[in-house]
Amino acid sequence: MSLFVQIKKLLSDSAIYGLSGVLTRFISVFLTPIYTRIYTPDDYGVISILTNGYILVSIILVFSLDASTARWYFDTDSRERRKKVINTWIWFYFFSSLFFGALLFFSADFLQQRFLPNEEEGAWFIQLISLCLPMTVWTTVAVNVLRFELEAKKSVALSLIQSLVLIGFNVLFVVILRWGLSGIYYAQLVSTLILIPLAYYFLRNWIGSPSWFDSSLFRGMFKFAVPFIPASLGYWVVNLSGVFFLNELMDQREVGLYQIGISIASVAGLATTAFQQAWPPFAFSILHQPNAKQVFAVSLQVYLLLVGMFCTFISVFSLEALKILTTPDYYEATLVASILTFNALLLGLGSISTLGATIEKKTTPVGLIHLLSSLVLVGLNFLLIPWIGKEGAALAVCFSQLLIPAYMFWKSQQYYFIPFDFLKNSVILLIFIGVVFASYWLPSESFFLSVILKLILLSFATGLISLMIKKELLLVKNLVFSRFKASSIE
Repeated sequence: MSLFVQIKKLLSDSAIYGLSGVLTRFISVFLTPIYTRIYTPDDYGVISILTNGYILVSIILVFSLDASTARWYFDTDSRERRKKVINTWIWFYFFSSLFFGALLFFSADFLQQRFLPNEEEGAWFIQLISLCLPMTVWTTVAVNVLRFELEAKKSVALSLIQSLVLIGFNVLFVVILRWGLSGIYYAQLVSTLILIPLAYYFLRNWIGSPSWFDSSLFRGMFKFAVPFIPASLGYWVVNLSGVFFLNELMDQREVGLYQIGISIASVAGLATTAFQQAWPPFAFSILHQPNAKQVFAVSLQVYLLLVGMFCTFISVFSLEALKILTTPDYYEATLVASILTFNALLLGLGSISTLGATIEKKTTPVGLIHLLSSLVLVGLNFLLIPWIGKEGAALAVCFSQLLIPAYMFWKSQQYYFIPFDFLKNSVILLIFIGVVFASYWLPSESFFLSVILKLILLSFATGLISLMIKKELLLVKNLVFSRFKASSIE
């Protein structure tokens, strides 16, 4: 299969995976003006602590076996073997979730006193969250299995339905019934329960009884996953633990403003998340083709070009987004949003950088660099947060995140060389960062004048980069035109 066709396949899958994110984020953005008029920044602080704590528990429960399952799934063409791989993950994941859910439920009072001493209903919120843990197993596994089968449309459909149901119940409980903060967690519980039958439908040809759990298979998958566990925990520490440091070192208002900054920056995650979902199945599926390395190299260039431009746009217009979506109480989150937008870009680079190590099943460096990155993050948080508050937390995230692709590109090249053009890519990244810095020197008193000047600045940067990457732009142009041509023929 040609380089053109391979890159077209990657972009096509990324576009499909991104569709659910676009629609979901559009609905979320639509709800933000409502929520910011219902909840105060202090309320957002409570939401942030609970949300990021839940994500930490979810990461622990997955135990990085999703990565093992993907690798073992593509190691064989036997459906029976693949079914054993999937069921080994399912049943470990389910029973672990039952155990941790019970532990969380009965320790809710302690956790509330430790992290949310000023929130009277904090323990009840934690118990509602704990009930969701074993129920989320089925949708999580179903989405991943559909990705393994390269059923991008079905995977996205399930994710989209999940998001729409959750948002729908949030509107009902929070906006219409006015249940306050508790409405968020009732919505999460009810939507998770409702989606179990749909998840089972997609898994019906794969799921078996617990007897399908293969202990010998699990040992190999577990050994492969172990280095990814500190990597996964490191991901949480680097990207999401800032709210806990702010909660300890500052106040809940700073936590809430930081969370709003995360919400604006998460729009940039539309592109990076879509790419990250499409990348592993795509990369492994073409691994044994003769032009695989060339495809991988061009993929980095295309990613940095398209996603970098998108992230820069979001970063530059963070203030305008806050003015449209929130009240003046939240405008202080502007700089946090601008900084964290580039963290989304670095996350995608991290996925590409680990490819060589993953192909050769040399995953120990992945865990080590995430551990080191986490330690650097902790140190930077203690240094920067007391000095510059929430902006310090955002800078700590980006500096720590940058270590991961920088190290893993170097290490992966030793295992599996890919002809990346690092110099050109680095220059492009610096141009994007320079544009964001320059945008803060532009006058911001007039909303429309600010928008016009920023668009001119972005146009200048786009033209400069276009001169550097004519070949890659031609490739993307051909991909787009071939897409439209195919659609018109159909």
